[in-house]
Amino acid sequence: MIEVIEKKIPDQKVAYVPHIDSFSKLPEFIKEVGDLIAENKFEAIGFPYGSYDNDLEEHAETDQIFEVGMPIKDFYNDGKPAGRIGKLGLKEVAEHTVLAARHKGSHKNFDKTIKAIVDYSIKNQYDIVGPITEIYIPADPDTPVEETETEVQLPVIYMGPKRD
Repeated sequence: MIEVIEKKIPDQKVAYVPHIDSFSKLPEFIKEVGDLIAENKFEAIGFPYGSYDNDLEEHAETDQIFEVGMPIKDFYNDGKPAGRIGKLGLKEVAEHTVLAARHKGSHKNFDKTIKAIVDYSIKNQYDIVGPITEIYIPADPDTPVEETETEVQLPVIYMGPKRD
């Protein structure tokens, strides 16, 4: 059984690179964003993520729309706001609520994790208000893919009765 929990995600600054490409290139895109963060003297303070609001099965393999990024400590570089630096986008993400579940293994059965979160949201009176975000939990390079973990998040607003 897949455990779904509600979490508050605090305000954060992120550096990201948008893509229209194949999600299978994710490892190289994570490396790219990490390299761009380091080159521009930003400090990554969280795990890499991928975020998409299109159905990956409905788009051609090379036509998927997503972004890959990492939370960073600050936007400032030499005392000035950095803005966009080439491919590297910078944005602030406001505090928000997500429903989250851990997925173990490859993306082969990923739809089951997403379905569990969606089913939970319906049963517990949440509206989904944004794209799927996957947080990639670091693992040793020799970790078998069946042992890797990803936290899947869906941003939500609770629409049920008032809670204390």
